[in-house]
Amino acid sequence: MEKKFFKNREEKNFIHNKKIIAKFPKNALVELTNACNHECVFCANPKMERSISRIDINLFSSFVKNAVKNGLEELGLYTTGEPFMTKNLHEFIEISKKNGVKRIYITTNGSLASLEKVKKCIDKGLNSIKFSINGGTRETYKIIHGKDDFDKVFQNINDIYNYNLNSEKKIQLLCSFVTTKLTEKEIPEFKRKYSKYFEDIMVTPTYNQGGRIDGDSFNKKNEVSHKKKLTKEQINSAKPCEYLWERAVLSAEGNLTACCGDYENDLIYAKYDPKIDLLDQYNSKSMLYLREKHLNKNLD
Repeated sequence: MEKKFFKNREEKNFIHNKKIIAKFPKNALVELTNACNHECVFCANPKMERSISRIDINLFSSFVKNAVKNGLEELGLYTTGEPFMTKNLHEFIEISKKNGVKRIYITTNGSLASLEKVKKCIDKGLNSIKFSINGGTRETYKIIHGKDDFDKVFQNINDIYNYNLNSEKKIQLLCSFVTTKLTEKEIPEFKRKYSKYFEDIMVTPTYNQGGRIDGDSFNKKNEVSHKKKLTKEQINSAKPCEYLWERAVLSAEGNLTACCGDYENDLIYAKYDPKIDLLDQYNSKSMLYLREKHLNKNLD
């Protein structure tokens, strides 16, 4: 049976009628912290010059309340960092659920996602975990992630999977695999061995992390980058970034940013202000400017 969760979700969330002034999205991402315990070779996090921050829980609570008033239904508790580095992760989940968020989800490398920690999160209302696993074997995983945690991650996944089988409170298990030259051939075997654990596995190529990863030096040093030169036809057929309409993103410092991969706070359009209607902040002058440029393909 073909697994289509990610495809169906993308189709469901797609904004067909994009306008410069947008409705507040039903989905948001909050960066609880920009700290991470892994050093993936395709990720800009290890090179990040921005200071390590952790979001203030009262600011978080205010944002969630205002977002739900404006129609928020789903909330992801991650962007540039590892959510399980937030020791009281379950408290953020509890706040979200109590304020009416229908679906709460996280993406994690899984090395810190012990069953004990995950159970606390499930009990408070966590609905879904997506494990970011970017190597099909322990050997390639260690190269890509910069940590020898492959066996540990799958022990955690196996524990959660078995917990699901025997518990009334179940959690959705998903997986993402960012491919590289080193790992792209591992995908069929990876799916054969591990797909039983996951409702769906999303496979995506490496990309330049908003321009933070230099293609030439990255490829030369690591020999893992999918470096592709865009043709004129591809540039002409470029589509607007869905995040300008589909999701709101709050950074650990309390900034509203246009991108979930804003590692250096380059795309801040407002400092979240609980006294100003969140919809007005989402439609700030900077966001209107970005949406207009994307719609007109004025990307120079």
